[in-house]
Amino acid sequence: MNTIKKNFAYNAIYQILIIILPIVTAPYVSRVLGPTRMGQYSYTYSIATYFLLLAKLGFDNYGNRSIARSRNNGDDLNRTFTGIYSLQILIAIGSIVLYLVYTFTFSKYYVLALIQGLWVLGALFDVNWFFYGLEQFSIVVLRNTLVKVISVILIFTLVRQSSDLWKYTLILAASSVIGFLITWPFIFSKISIVKVSFSEIFSHFKQTALLFIPVIAISVFTVLDKIMLGHMGSLTQVGYFEAAEKVMMAPKGIIGALGTVMLPRMANVYSNRDTKNKSSLINISIGFALVFSIACMFGLIGVSKTFVPIFFGAKYMATISVLILMSLALPFYAIGNIIRTQMLIPNMRDKPYIISVILGAVANISLNLLLIPIWGARGSVIATLAAEITIAVSQLLAVLNELQFRKFAMVMVNSIVSSGVMLVFIYFIANNFGQSLVSLLLQVLVGGGMFLIVFLILARYSKDDIIRRITQSILHRNI
Repeated sequence: MNTIKKNFAYNAIYQILIIILPIVTAPYVSRVLGPTRMGQYSYTYSIATYFLLLAKLGFDNYGNRSIARSRNNGDDLNRTFTGIYSLQILIAIGSIVLYLVYTFTFSKYYVLALIQGLWVLGALFDVNWFFYGLEQFSIVVLRNTLVKVISVILIFTLVRQSSDLWKYTLILAASSVIGFLITWPFIFSKISIVKVSFSEIFSHFKQTALLFIPVIAISVFTVLDKIMLGHMGSLTQVGYFEAAEKVMMAPKGIIGALGTVMLPRMANVYSNRDTKNKSSLINISIGFALVFSIACMFGLIGVSKTFVPIFFGAKYMATISVLILMSLALPFYAIGNIIRTQMLIPNMRDKPYIISVILGAVANISLNLLLIPIWGARGSVIATLAAEITIAVSQLLAVLNELQFRKFAMVMVNSIVSSGVMLVFIYFIANNFGQSLVSLLLQVLVGGGMFLIVFLILARYSKDDIIRRITQSILHRNI
């Protein structure tokens, strides 16, 4: 448990950094580049992301799981890493070639598309899955932190006018490649590259290909929606969507950090048939994710009208409604993330995971086609919300025999009541202090403080075991 806490702390600190850095850069970049230029960036990045996803196939989850299951045997670890990475190189090279063909043949934004290709190139060197499988998150977090800080400095130094969009794109894409290269000396200190046969390399293909299906399906409502929005709506609408998505990266990142930390641990737990620890870890994870996601949902709804004009500027007022709608998906995202990273993928139950995200992708595409022409970015967000609900419900149905969701009823009730009190204070401050930076800081600090106080008071009189354990974690007591 101490290792889990430490790894989660590393990832949570990094996610807090991700919160802080956009707060520093977003007001500047959004004003310098404007909604249309940001829409161009988002559009070209979204297309490059599809080739990046192809290059990475299903290596993130498959590699993480495979390393976690073989890490206790040095020889097995060496062969597993060499086989998986050899396959990754072959797939990545193919994807890079395809992206270059697209760039020189079809791209409307030739220069931007070529620069965005660095993201695809980075797939050749991305072995985060190896460190995650070993539960050694500090290396990845420290690297990412260093790269992010340098990127911010370069953005403020070099991006000075709307025509500097290519510089902004280059800074973000190149820093990603450099970040992956930095970690390779640590790789060679932990494993040895061994000779493996072609049959051994391609023995990994089936499972990585299967886990690629949900990756593509999930990308429908994380990437394709922006491409559809650009085609069926406008790049300005993509800019509104992109601004709201930048805000959502923070709470989703922290929820995702918990899943990232727990996946290799749960793979090891399932491998050793440790039933007692399995139930305990899953219960506390779902409880924490629900409390955090519900609090963030209400918090974002409360501060959005003050936050958006202050940090993105008056041109982004349409982002307010987009952000409010987007925040409604947080609890469903949290439930789905915990179930797939701690119950389905670690236990090699890939089929229900794949089915759930395919259903979500179908719901998303269908509603995008219907709603984007009517409501633009808001229509795309409604489609995303429907997809997250579909995935969460489908995955819940797949684990009903293992997970009694009614156990978490009191967690949700306490969280909603605490959030309601928080929302009252946020609106009171907004009505009395107006839309200023001071008002926003008060809303966040007082609102967050009131949520925590009310939740701890309610928890004190609760006999619910999950609430008690969450409270003990908050107060830094031993679980």
